Amino acid sequence: MATVMAGTTTLVAHKSSFAFPNQQLGSSSKPSRACIQKEFFGSPCRGGVSRSLSSVQKKKLQQLDSAPGKKVSAMAAVGADLKEYFVSLEQKTDTSKETVLEFYVHEVRIGPGTTVMLNAGTGHHELKLPGYGSMFVFDNDVREGGSRDSKLVGRERGHGSITDEKFKEGLQLMSKITFNEDSQFGPGSLSFSGNVGGAVAPYELIVLGGTGNFRGAKGYAIVENCPPHPPAYSFHWRVHLSH
Repeated sequence: MATVMAGTTTLVAHKSSFAFPNQQLGSSSKPSRACIQKEFFGSPCRGGVSRSLSSVQKKKLQQLDSAPGKKVSAMAAVGADLKEYFVSLEQKTDTSKETVLEFYVHEVRIGPGTTVMLNAGTGHHELKLPGYGSMFVFDNDVREGGSRDSKLVGRERGHGSITDEKFKEGLQLMSKITFNEDSQFGPGSLSFSGNVGGAVAPYELIVLGGTGNFRGAKGYAIVENCPPHPPAYSFHWRVHLSH
């Protein structure tokens, strides 16, 4: 396990590795559950797993033919052994890495340096008059802290629209955060989907995937509003990843 602290940023990682019997580490060959089942009963298959029944287990199976009345108990005993095997296999093959990222997204809504714009639909070009069907685009700063002069670590770019008539769910967005190569996160990016700015906070977003350091990532983000300083607004992001 490795932990790195950088300002308001926390990264925590856990990682383990496991190789199937007769399979080299790093091999992409992973036997299916059905294949493992065959191996468990002594039949060869592709994938590199070698597992045979013990003499006690074979004796239990022989009872199926010699004593039909004991069929249920014999099958239950073998089934219990098989279940225990699969549980231990799942524990050994858990190679996921958990990471928690924290940063702040900053946007400017009017005036010089505007980073968000209402570009279509109701209230066209007027942020004070959004409504059902309004569409926005944004190109926001991603910074290490809540202050606008804190270190710039990347950018959040994307688009969103108001998809409910009463505007209770806020803005439904699709966004991509690209981290600077020289930041504690980069190089890499994460893509998100979800609603922000609604009546109920904090907001939860889905992590759709990532690139670079976050290739294959999945998880979720919790987004909270920070005290506003119009026309500047900031949001605290806490992203939980497994990759």
